[in-house]
Amino acid sequence: MPPLTTALEENSTADAVLNLQGLLKVDHLTFHILNNPSAGIDNPFVRTTYPEAWVSHYLLNSYSAVDPVLQRAHSSDEPFFWSDLTLTPEAEQLMEQFGTFDLGKTGYSLIHTDAHGRKSVLSISRRDDAGWAGHVDALHDMLVQIHADLHMKAVSEIIADTRGLPQLAPRECECLRFTSQGKTYSEIAIILDLSEHTVRSYLKLARVKLNCVSLAQAVAKAVRYKII
Repeated sequence: MPPLTTALEENSTADAVLNLQGLLKVDHLTFHILNNPSAGIDNPFVRTTYPEAWVSHYLLNSYSAVDPVLQRAHSSDEPFFWSDLTLTPEAEQLMEQFGTFDLGKTGYSLIHTDAHGRKSVLSISRRDDAGWAGHVDALHDMLVQIHADLHMKAVSEIIADTRGLPQLAPRECECLRFTSQGKTYSEIAIILDLSEHTVRSYLKLARVKLNCVSLAQAVAKAVRYKII
């Protein structure tokens, strides 16, 4: 199994974030599902490689209210370089503190919104900007897929915690979602660039995890609990 697939399929979101940091050759990576009660997200979900000292400092100073990355994410769906952000005085102070912790201010963020209106932000950053634009450009298509996979993994974890349901892997969620759209095994295999046997295996695992006797029942349950 390729390293990226392993990082996303076989670990928790927290572990996946840590593994992806090295695989993507970035200093830090943060995945954040924004708070949205109307979409069933009552508390922010954040997994990051930033040190605990910075996370505590960030929370104690309520920086989320002025964080320019989060502010941009709330108002836009387009990816952006941090260098293009317009900073308020409060945001400038936040970025100065960011530098004090030697975390680097060279970053790039992507936005993902699912069919249920749940929005997440995936941010990567480095301490220096040498070759940064080229590095991001080379990674961009991969980052879009990674972000979608992390989003599904995180949503599965949130639902598992609140509903007592098992966690599904991103590919299991994807296969269920395409099945709900009427796609056949072979069509899903083509879409996801997988073998038909692998697609059948993912769907069987999803059905077993959801404690369903049929695939149709598994799809209905996943839809009912907004897993897909």
